[in-house]
Amino acid sequence: MDVNMAQPLISICIPAYRKPQYVIRCIQSVLQQDYRNVEVVISDDSPDEDIKEAIAPYQERLPIRYFHNLPALKSPRNWNNALDKARGDLVILLHQDDWLHAPDALSSYVQAFEDPAIDFVFCRNTAVDEQGRITILQERKYLLTEMSQKPNHLLLSQIIGPPSNTMVRASIPTRYDEQFIWVVDVDYYARLLKAGYKYKYIDRHLVSIGLHEDQTTVFCRTNTDLIFRENIRLAAKVEKEAFDDPVYFDYFWRLLRNYSIRSMADVQANGLQESELPAVIRHMMQWQQRLPLKALQVGPISKSIMLLCYTGWQAKKEKA
Repeated sequence: MDVNMAQPLISICIPAYRKPQYVIRCIQSVLQQDYRNVEVVISDDSPDEDIKEAIAPYQERLPIRYFHNLPALKSPRNWNNALDKARGDLVILLHQDDWLHAPDALSSYVQAFEDPAIDFVFCRNTAVDEQGRITILQERKYLLTEMSQKPNHLLLSQIIGPPSNTMVRASIPTRYDEQFIWVVDVDYYARLLKAGYKYKYIDRHLVSIGLHEDQTTVFCRTNTDLIFRENIRLAAKVEKEAFDDPVYFDYFWRLLRNYSIRSMADVQANGLQESELPAVIRHMMQWQQRLPLKALQVGPISKSIMLLCYTGWQAKKEKA
């Protein structure tokens, strides 16, 4: 983006699936913005045309570009499709169940991009349930200043939040890894940081993250095998550069313990093949098998064995 541009074009990309009322809420929140140089890109995975019909009355009030995907692309491929269709200088991936909260949300993002060193901007991670109750989802706030040095630590706490919180320069080519659902945004942000992209945090409630029973997050939380699989596949993806960090190592140590993974049969019961296990996870399993699970559930014992296991892993790597 030319930093001298007074009014950069913002592409508001909405990956949609059914629930036209959510898409309309998104669009209405765009209409309430004090920043007007926008386009709305809708990538629709719905099997019907309900969303297309619902947005028709808004076509004269906003520049809306609609794409109907048959067959459905599914998340996060649908997200990437929306991003690929964007024509703007700045891009925000606004999920259909989220919406712009403050009327100056877009102009606040644009103001942050006046610094040419900034590549992506995010706001306070704020969730709103169907009763209107607000929850701030930013634990481990130290990560707000340490993310560039410790990008893998985003797995410990989703400090940035879902994509709806984040606006990026369109020149950033990074897309969401389509093998993931649960850790997809954590992986995306970590890769931005590892690539050297700079961020700015706005400590305001600019975007509302909608909480409801139909969303993908709820589905994932009730399918713990999916969470386990994705964590292990992420471990395999970053194994060579992440596990020298004892904090990251401990995260996966506790994952195995908490999921009671004691054997390869347990791994397979969670939908993974033996060949998918990275060496570091095999190493942890071998150590955990030496103690009864009840002993590992005692904090000081688990931490002590984990540190011995970590030391053993470092020694094994040096010999390799």
